[in-house]
Amino acid sequence: MYKPRVINQSRCRLRKLLFIGLLAMVLRLDFAAAQGTVVVESNLVYGAAVDFTGSNVSLTLDAYYFSGTQTNRPVVILTHGGGFGAGDKGYTLAQGNFYPDLATAFATNGFVAFSIDYRLWPGCSDGCAPEIGMAVADVLTALGWIRAHRADFGVDATKVLIAGDSAGGGLAVNTAYPGTNVNSFLGCISLWGGVPPYGTGIHPVNLSPITAQTPPTCMIHGTADTIVPYADSVNLSSNLTAAGIYNELHPLAGYDHYPVMANGNYDTNLVGTIIKTMMAFAKLTSGHLPPAGPVRLGYKTLQVANGRLFFDITGPTNAIVAVECSTNLTGSWPAITTNQLLTGAVLFTNVLSVTSQFYRARIVSP
Repeated sequence: MYKPRVINQSRCRLRKLLFIGLLAMVLRLDFAAAQGTVVVESNLVYGAAVDFTGSNVSLTLDAYYFSGTQTNRPVVILTHGGGFGAGDKGYTLAQGNFYPDLATAFATNGFVAFSIDYRLWPGCSDGCAPEIGMAVADVLTALGWIRAHRADFGVDATKVLIAGDSAGGGLAVNTAYPGTNVNSFLGCISLWGGVPPYGTGIHPVNLSPITAQTPPTCMIHGTADTIVPYADSVNLSSNLTAAGIYNELHPLAGYDHYPVMANGNYDTNLVGTIIKTMMAFAKLTSGHLPPAGPVRLGYKTLQVANGRLFFDITGPTNAIVAVECSTNLTGSWPAITTNQLLTGAVLFTNVLSVTSQFYRARIVSP
């Protein structure tokens, strides 16, 4: 079963948000969200650097965005995996079509995706600290380039998320978490992410301490991972929770490392499920939710009593529901989470730090 664990921070003065329910498994790729096409601009040079051999190299990225004249679109920076010594921003046989599919999905959902290459160091040793540092510097160079070209792509450079898998997931965490960088990223997505040494040993993913300013983080990880142990993400989630940081941990039961290429075959069903999970988190943390549909509650708003709130939400199969809270009925209603419904009722249980909250739920997609 694919069960999310979501812990919310104090944006709406919640200490803890527990879900009792099920996520729908949507085992297909379905990225079409609007009319138009996704434009891909490949091998754009975002900077220059000196690699581990002392050679001058160009740093490149691929930009994915929906055609049209949209402005103020949120950004996602994608950092590929490969143990800091291999991998590519685009397609390789070993990677399947994962990064183009990720970027296309984000573009179709209203983001501008920048899939970047960064300096690699094949055979790096001693934890690859120099390579991690170089890769982090390259991501920040790409971020500066994106900011400088924000008008060209119609982006809001204050709404940036970072996502990556394996070493790229470790890179995403170690770019977003340092105190000098936290204000640059609204959220971080780590797909089976970790840093060297790889293998069965359990090691912290984050090299920088977690603070109250650490951005919200989504982790998706195979429970049978033999390269980056699932326990790495469990520990990261626990540490984020202890610091009051919103985080989601989504286990992939029984999957090993890089699960989208199980047995050498590109698993489009699993890719579709992973993308939908990423998209829900990205839309929540960036505030990029679609227009609301009808409220489907027994009551349109419910006030908390004795620190707990219980209500059933029923909606169509695969409906995405945003749960929102407010301190009064006339002020703002920020979303605290989204969830994907099966047909029928799903019970939400909220354990609150105060009792003066109002809640509502909206069907936001389809």
